[in-house]
Amino acid sequence: MRTRNFSGRVAASAAAVLAVVFGAAGAAHAVGGSSPAASSHDVSSVHGRLAAPGATLTDASITFFTLDDNKDSDTLLSIQVLDRNNKVAASATGFFGQFGDGTTRPVTLKVRSGFTWDALQAGHLRLNIQPHGDDTWKFGYELDLNFSDGDFAPTIANRLSLSEDNKTRLDPLQF
Repeated sequence: MRTRNFSGRVAASAAAVLAVVFGAAGAAHAVGGSSPAASSHDVSSVHGRLAAPGATLTDASITFFTLDDNKDSDTLLSIQVLDRNNKVAASATGFFGQFGDGTTRPVTLKVRSGFTWDALQAGHLRLNIQPHGDDTWKFGYELDLNFSDGDFAPTIANRLSLSEDNKTRLDPLQF
């Protein structure tokens, strides 16, 4: 079992090296391409060490950083962490109040049991808003995923926007 964990860490480390050498978009392209959403903004991952294959997701949260255009208090926000098969591993849905200009708002996600680090590889974060009328929200976020072996994987995105005409984002999870 120790060999399997070591092999998984070596493969993940190689992917991290590619990300540094080619940049996030270049590494995604080198391992099979990236989604249009991934190339339209800055997404990066910064973590101390890599979760062992087989480690399960134990905790998830997201912190939003609102820029210069707020999320209205009557805009419904849906947050979903999806595995590689588009199954929901963690989620939260609510109005969460107004996210004012220049504010930071953490949201705890409800984690479903049984999702492994392996299954979340090639997974995504889906953000969806349902505004009541017009609403443009400009923001960034940090998604933090914590695993049973004590490891973690944050995904950070900057300078994003959702509106009544562009309600959904689908961003790749970064490991």
